[in-house]
This record gives sequence, C-alpha cells and structure tokens, in this order.
Amino acid sequence: MTQLAARLDAVQAHLQAAGVDGWLLFDFRGSSPFAARIAGVPADTILTRRWWVTVPAEGNPFVTVSAIESGSFPDLGMTRRTYSTRDELVSALGASVAGWRRVAMEYSPNGNVPYVSTVDAGTIDLVRSLGVEVVSSADVLQLLLTWSDGQIAGHRDAAQALTETKDAALRLLRERVAAGARLDEHELQTAMVGELERRGMEMEHAPIVCFGRTSSDPHYSPPDVGSQVLGPGAVLMDLFCRVAGSDGCYADITWMAHVGAPGDAFVRTFEAVIAARDEGVRFLRARLEGGDTVMGFEVDGAVRRVLVDEGYEPFLLHRTGHSLGRVTAHGEAAHFDGIETLDERLILPGLGFTIEPGVYTPDFGVRSELNVLTLERGLEVTTAVQTEIDVL
Repeated sequence: MTQLAARLDAVQAHLQAAGVDGWLLFDFRGSSPFAARIAGVPADTILTRRWWVTVPAEGNPFVTVSAIESGSFPDLGMTRRTYSTRDELVSALGASVAGWRRVAMEYSPNGNVPYVSTVDAGTIDLVRSLGVEVVSSADVLQLLLTWSDGQIAGHRDAAQALTETKDAALRLLRERVAAGARLDEHELQTAMVGELERRGMEMEHAPIVCFGRTSSDPHYSPPDVGSQVLGPGAVLMDLFCRVAGSDGCYADITWMAHVGAPGDAFVRTFEAVIAARDEGVRFLRARLEGGDTVMGFEVDGAVRRVLVDEGYEPFLLHRTGHSLGRVTAHGEAAHFDGIETLDERLILPGLGFTIEPGVYTPDFGVRSELNVLTLERGLEVTTAVQTEIDVL
C-alpha cells in the first residue's frame, strides 16, 4: 500500500479542517522529492513529462499523465486521465481544480519553509491563473511522515545504543586521561563507530567528535590524519544512529565533557544551554498537553530566548532542534527553527524531534541535545538527559 493510500483518510480530514478543497501533488522529471514516493511510483520509472495526483478533500484521488507515457506509467490504483498538448495540459489542470477555491501544493509563501517549496514558480502561476488560491501542503506532507509503532520501537533501540556508546566513549576518555596516554579525535570517533556497529546500528556518517577549540565549529569533522589531540578543555560528542536494515527512525544526542576542572565561563555557558534545552521541553510539553497548536519556529523562540537573555546571542549559529528521520538523522518534518528559516509547520503528534541549543565562543562550544516524541496530548523524552558536565 502506498503512503497516500495508507493515510488518505487523515489527509482528507486535514484538508477539510483547514478549509482546503484539495491537494495537487505535482512532479516534472523528479523536481519533487515527495511525489513519486508518496504516490508509489517506482524509482526506476522513466518519466519525462509533467504528471500530478489530484487529491480532493472528499472523493477519490486520480492521476493525470501525458498520453505519451500513459502506457509506461505504473498502475497506482487510481483513475488515470491523460493530456497531449499544452492546451490539453492546462485544461486537465483546470478540470482537476474545478469548483475549488483553495488548493495545497508543495509551496511555501516567501520561501519560509524551503524544505517543502519545490513546485516551480511558473507552475504556481499557472494554477493561480485557473482562479484558485495556492496554499502550502507542508502540514499535509507531515501527516505522511508520522511514525508507526515499529519505527518508534526502532528509535528507542537506537536511543539505547547511543547511551551505551556515549558511556563507552566516556570510559575510554577517562582511561586515557588517567594514564596520561594519547588520544585524538579521529581515534575516539572510530571507536564510537565500532561501538554503534557492534550494537547493530548504522549511521549516515561518523559521529562528530571535538576536543578543545574545535568544539566551536558546530559541524566540525575530525580529519583522518592530524586531528586534535586530547588535552585540557572541552569535549563535544554528537552521535546518531538507526537500527541497521530496518524501518526504524534515528536517534541523535550531543554530550559534553571536560578534561580538567572547567572554568567559570564554561560552567556558566553549560548551565545556560541546559536551561534553554529544558525550557524547550517545558514549552512544547505545556502546549501539547493543553491541546494548543504550536509551530516549529515558536519552539525555537522559547529555547533561544533563554540564551539571548543570558547574553549569548552573538554565539548562536543554528536552529535549536530538528525533526528526526528514517533515512537521515535530519528528517523532513518540522524543525525548531526561527533563525535559519521560519518554520511555520505545525508540531504534529507521532513525530520525533531533537532539542539541541548550542553556544559557540571562540574558545569553546557547548551543545546539549536530547530527543522527544510528540504524543496526542503530551511529550515523551526518549533519550538520555545530561544535567552535569562529565569532568574527566
């Protein structure tokens, strides 16, 4: 069963509740990262003309394809309509939205949510010329991303593997510090990869490991040769994984340690980051438990406000959380972002997210990251939660 068929009732209920007459899922030569996957078009299908799936708020979806490709287009279990000329294409689009006032497409006003804004401006112009208002399908797409029970179970397994790997990394760090023995970032990174793989996990790339000033770079990756050697100062470990070969979803945490007693500046920064992270959990939980809607940028604002009030605004380089995915740690649902983008997507139940504020001064960086699962009326923290600096 395709994603669309499996969630059709939820999609149509959302369209009706939002006052949207239907959804046009449009693609031209792979321009949409969503259309083929959602509709169930196999990846090896060769399509060179425009096609779209019309999903009315009530009634059965249908697909419209070029007549030249009708024979090769896969059977999606929907009524099929065809066009040949450009005039026929315009007529077919007009018939698709006949009687509609508002249509959802992969579009974001002002490009606020670029992750979903994939339909080209010309096609948006064409649809608008048919007398309908185009609105964003961002939240419709999210309905197709909610986690199954099996994906949640896989996420929990991944979260446990991250905790065990983090603990093994801390043991190795303590052993080397106690012995006065050499350890560089790449060696620790390699050891962490081995720990995760032994636990049946896979990852899109190796964990982020930073010693000292390299922790000031949010996406630093240690080189194979010449990476930083462990010494007094910050240790940042950002690790993520999913169950290998499964449909489970990623877990993703960041943990801080410090070789030697941390100075006052590091302690104050760590405490501010932890307070901001916890405010994100509190804010999101309160809104969900209260049955209130909440958008991604609002969570980001609640987290960021704590750090801005503490004077850290010049050192905030990224959003404060992201959705978790199945293929990659960074998912396709809403992100907690009001600075890099303006993520106006709703935070829906049945999805996983990170909350991960970071402060990056010239001398060190501090980031703390945990994962949450949104529920119908509440929130569950699914990963280990750091409350104190691990002093080595």
